[in-house]
Amino acid sequence: MNRYSRRIAAACIAALFIISSGAVSGQETDKKKTAAAARPSVAAAKDTVTIETLNTLILNRKEITEQIKVMKHERDLARSEEEKTAANAALDQLRIKLADIESDLESIATGVDMESFLSKPREKIDWKEELLTLVTPLLSELKRATDRPRQLERLRGEIQFQTNQLATITGALQNIDALLETKSRGDARLKSAMTEIRKSWVEREQQISDRLKVNQYQLDKLLSQRQSLFESSQEAVKSFFRSRGKNFVFAAMAFLVTFIIMRSAHRLVYRYSPIHKAGERTFFIRVTDVAYHILTAVGATGALLFVLYTMGDWLLLSFAIIFILGIAWTARAGMPIFWRQVQLMLNLGTVRENERIIFNGVPWRVVSLNVYAMLENPALKPCRLRVPLRDLLDLNSRTFDAEEPWFPCNINEWVILSDGTWGQVVSQTPEMVQLAPRGGSRITYQTPDFQGMSPRNISRNFRIKIIFGLDYALQAAITREIPERLEAILKEKMSETGYFPDMIQLKVEMAAAGASSLDLAILGDFAGKLAPYHNILERLITRMIVEACNENGWNIPFPQVTVHTQEPLRLETGASLS
Repeated sequence: MNRYSRRIAAACIAALFIISSGAVSGQETDKKKTAAAARPSVAAAKDTVTIETLNTLILNRKEITEQIKVMKHERDLARSEEEKTAANAALDQLRIKLADIESDLESIATGVDMESFLSKPREKIDWKEELLTLVTPLLSELKRATDRPRQLERLRGEIQFQTNQLATITGALQNIDALLETKSRGDARLKSAMTEIRKSWVEREQQISDRLKVNQYQLDKLLSQRQSLFESSQEAVKSFFRSRGKNFVFAAMAFLVTFIIMRSAHRLVYRYSPIHKAGERTFFIRVTDVAYHILTAVGATGALLFVLYTMGDWLLLSFAIIFILGIAWTARAGMPIFWRQVQLMLNLGTVRENERIIFNGVPWRVVSLNVYAMLENPALKPCRLRVPLRDLLDLNSRTFDAEEPWFPCNINEWVILSDGTWGQVVSQTPEMVQLAPRGGSRITYQTPDFQGMSPRNISRNFRIKIIFGLDYALQAAITREIPERLEAILKEKMSETGYFPDMIQLKVEMAAAGASSLDLAILGDFAGKLAPYHNILERLITRMIVEACNENGWNIPFPQVTVHTQEPLRLETGASLS
């Protein structure tokens, strides 16, 4: 269909739309009556427009036929081959127009798309041709965007070439003039030939000079229209939003609205559906969820493509399709990982819901496996963590007992770490744990590092163990008499303090026979409420032991070092050391 017939068809559609709109506007007085009368009026208007269009096409066909007859007559009268070739080219163009008019005439008269009716289905699809058709709008847009630089480069190249041609012609004319002055004297035939050649080269010089002036003018005009980088960028942005920006915004909105609506519908189903409220998700529900997630992505993408197709923006549509194909091609290598994630979502993988895993060194309960995995540790605050499924692919979960601890301690409990650090837990999150020792300072650990330091929780109950050495002179009484006596003294002294009601037990036992002392082990068990006083109790018991030794005359020895030496050498008479 040629451009003229397209305009006629567009005029038909516009007229039909105006007439139908006028018919609809008359419904305000009496809807039923006007609706019944509007249908025949619209049909009559449509018939009128169709007849006018057919008459116009018939007139055009007649004019083109007359033009073909005239052009054939001119071709027959043509004397040169160039005139005949030009006439044949014009005849070909007229025949193409006549064929388009005939096709449009039949299409409007029959209501059948003749192109689709006459075209045969292709048995084999050439993917290279289809890909070229898809990429053509992008290439055309890139060509249009770079048209100005390419035009400048073309003009500069032509100017340089024509300048070189003029220099060559100048040299040629000088050679001809030299021949005319020297060689052609007395030779009329040579002079005539040289004069003819010189005339042709002068004409050639004039033609090239004229083309050079035209090209130089066009180049100067383009250079005078040159804009700054900021102005050209600003103009490009404005041009984009005037033409394709609106289509892009509408397509993006269609994608987002479709995605949000489908996701919201999924949440509403989970909130109000009795099947989903039943508790544990069945395999059927999991399969349905996976299919719905895929449908959500396909639906949102389809909405984007549909908007671009409806608006006829083939450039953005081609770009979107190529982008989607690129993502699909890239994702081809990740299909095994995608399949493992689908297995997790179906609760068929190595990590399953309502089981225990170790993630980043911290135990977690798997609450749900969906697009993201929801993990929970009741001892942390906040207690939930959302992670991508891909982070769980190499992990394994297991069932757990209800009495298993989820963390070595809770907030406000007191702990002692393997390096001797002692303090109260004031914060513990999935990322860090803070201890507050006496004095108000804060010590921060990363949560996995904190667990790696084997924290000893003393807020439940705790034991203080003190090793104390006495002199070997008390060896006879160190096994029974002294431990019993010291235990009684310590209990008596503890009863005079406020810690005694929370003391579970206190024992004194023989520990070991050391190198320089006989060691006793003082063991004191206390309730967890005394955890803030752990170090105070340790110092208090040490003081009470020393007081008991002073009161009973028990000697506390110093560490002794025994030096063993060899027997001195005996020197014979006359011998000397050298």
